[in-house]
Order: sequence, then C-alpha cells, then structure tokens
Amino acid sequence: MKKRASGFTLLEVILAITILATMAVISTQALSRALKARTKIQAEVDDVSSLRDSLRMIRADINLAFHHRDFEKEMQDLATKPASSTTTAPGAVASAQQPQRQTKRYDPTTEFVGDDSQVNFVTLNSGRLSSAVVQADFVEVGYSLKSCNNLTTNKASSCLYRRIQNIVDEDVKSGGNEIVMLENVSEFKLRYIGETKQDWVNEWNSSNTAVDAGTRGRFPDSVEVSLGIEREFEGKQKSYSMQLVIPIHFPNNPARGGGNPANTGQQQQQQQGGQFDQ
Repeated sequence: MKKRASGFTLLEVILAITILATMAVISTQALSRALKARTKIQAEVDDVSSLRDSLRMIRADINLAFHHRDFEKEMQDLATKPASSTTTAPGAVASAQQPQRQTKRYDPTTEFVGDDSQVNFVTLNSGRLSSAVVQADFVEVGYSLKSCNNLTTNKASSCLYRRIQNIVDEDVKSGGNEIVMLENVSEFKLRYIGETKQDWVNEWNSSNTAVDAGTRGRFPDSVEVSLGIEREFEGKQKSYSMQLVIPIHFPNNPARGGGNPANTGQQQQQQQGGQFDQ
C-alpha cells in the first residue's frame, strides 16, 4: 500500500503567513500607541512639574520678602518731635539731650514694586554659596515675562525670567543676572492685597515716590500668582495653569495712621475695653 506524503499544503502555508503578518502588524500598532501614550504622559508630567517648581520658587521668595525699617531712627524721630502741648510724655527725651551717632548709618532700601505682569522686591530666600561672596542676608529678586528661544527646537516663546542681584541698591527693578525659569508661558498675572486695601489691586509700590499713599512704605500682606503654560503636542495645543495666594510671613509695616506702635496698641486695648463696657 502506498504511503501518503506528510506536510503542509500551499494553502495552509499562505494562511499561516497571513495570520502571523496580521498579528505582527497589530502588535506593532499597539506598541506604537503605547509609546506615543507614554511620551504624551511624560510630557504632561514634565510640564506640570516645571510649573509646580516655578511656583514653588516664587512662593519661597514672596514668603520671605524682607521689609527693612530703621526702628532706631523712627524712635529718634518720635523722641525729637515737638510736643503739641506743654506736657511731656513719660520717657521722652528732649532734642538737645538726644545722643548723636558717632558714625554715619547706612540702611538698605528695601522696596516692593509690582504690577499685573512683573514684580520686584527684596527677599531673604538666598544662601551664601561662599564666604568670599560679597552678599547680605537678603537679595533683590524680580520676575517678568520676556521672549526666549528654545535650545532644542530654536522656536521663540514667552518665558518667565527670575532676576537676582546680591547687592541691594536704591533701584529694586534693575541689576543682577536673569535666568529662564519656565518656557511656553501663556499666563503670568499678579494681584496684591494689604491692610490698606479693601480688595485685590493690580499694582503695588512701596517706594517713597509712590503716588498711592496706601502702598507707600508698606509691603502687601499677600500676593496672588496665576501661572500657565501652553505647548503643542502632535498638532494639538495643551495648556496647564495654576493659581496660588502667597502670604508674606512678616510684612513689617508701620501701624496705620503712623505714630508709636506701642501707643497704637494701647489705644486699641482702650477701644476694645470701651466696647466691652457698652
């Protein structure tokens, strides 16, 4: 009896090759989609991380904003101020008896100047990298938007710059070195609020030349920062934004209405006592 030859027919081989090719195409497409999804998610994570890191730095700077006041000079001015009546307050020193300093005193000028798109102030958020560095415990810091080119794509975008100057001078808005903190910025808005303001304002100027008497010589109590970025990924625009209300830990502002802070406190206690008596 003649044996039947074993093996695959041509049709079976074609079917097997077709199935294998189909499975290879499906696997390749699935792998490609997975890689694209991973790239997209990683880009989103990087963008959100960069946004958070920038806001974290801004928050640290604003939290430690440093408002210097010469309390010795303020007390001297109060002590030498002509009395409105013949009665002299206890502890007051006559101007003729007031001791004079032997050496001239130089006090730093610390200001807080900002509008809705940029801000400049003095902060304690700085460390001395070397003992040979000429630097105080506080530095000038500024944030602003400018155009910059991406080093990878060479495309221009709006970038958030952080300026820092180790030497505090009379102009808090200039000097020092600038670095790019964040690229592709679509939003950078600032608002301020303080004891002298009933609502958020778009400008704050603590310098002696400020037109607004409510901000002159005063730092804000809190700063609202809105920061957003926008980038293109596979032909689609993706945007992310965050908003923070950042308090200044120690504004160190003078008492409202001027005068001796101790007297102001006594007046407040008297007023509270009067209210309780009623």
